[in-house]
Amino acid sequence: MPLLKRIASLLLLAVAVGLAGCSSLTLAYQQLPLLAGLWADGYLDLDGPQRDRLKEQLQAWQAWHRREELPQLQALLRQAHAALDDGVTRDELLALERGARASAERSLQQAAPLAGPLLATLKPEQWQHLQKELDEKTADWREKQGGSGGPDERAKRYLTSLERWLGDLDRNTLRQARADAEGWPFDLPALAQGRATRQARTVEGLRAWSRQEQAAGTALMMQNLLPLPAEQPLREQIIASVLKLLNGLSAEQREEVRKHWADLAAQLRAM
Repeated sequence: MPLLKRIASLLLLAVAVGLAGCSSLTLAYQQLPLLAGLWADGYLDLDGPQRDRLKEQLQAWQAWHRREELPQLQALLRQAHAALDDGVTRDELLALERGARASAERSLQQAAPLAGPLLATLKPEQWQHLQKELDEKTADWREKQGGSGGPDERAKRYLTSLERWLGDLDRNTLRQARADAEGWPFDLPALAQGRATRQARTVEGLRAWSRQEQAAGTALMMQNLLPLPAEQPLREQIIASVLKLLNGLSAEQREEVRKHWADLAAQLRAM
């Protein structure tokens, strides 16, 4: 899992990652079938009929998600509110992560029977296109993370993720968070191997869906949300940094976070 998504999963509502980065969560959610369709087409190089089918399936999935899963996300946000009131513990943070993972699993289980028939129509060259796109993404990731600018890149992503979920943070808080991120242990070969493992699981999971092996495909993709042993040192550092930041907020800063979450909750209700 890319670093940004791992951080987002620790900061709740991971299944909405990518939407909260927009100025309007409601607008982004309304455009989800279009945005997700463009993203999928970029990886799979779909033909016209496949794009039409994808659009229909994404609309069906969104209707389910709006009806069944948005209330779960609102409950997760209330859980975060309660945790913030008396100081966030590690157990509370991990409980939020488990809640986000459970939401992701329900979403994948709903997507599997919808995506399977479309995936079954993919030609060999389309599967090859998917692999090529994934390989290029990995190469780009290695270049950014392995160069001299790697620590700065990780710090920028961390700060962006923090402010995405917590709202605007003051200069001192951001400075400390940046210092934490720049000092994280980062074993590039081990983490690259982990990324390759997840990439292979994703492709095999999609192929399983294409064979109508829905449970097997979903299980493979859910494994991607669990840390590998080589990733545990980095994970522990991220958890420690997030806890330190949350519990170091002033009363005024905590109130600003609550206001930001109240705005997110209002947008979720509006959807």
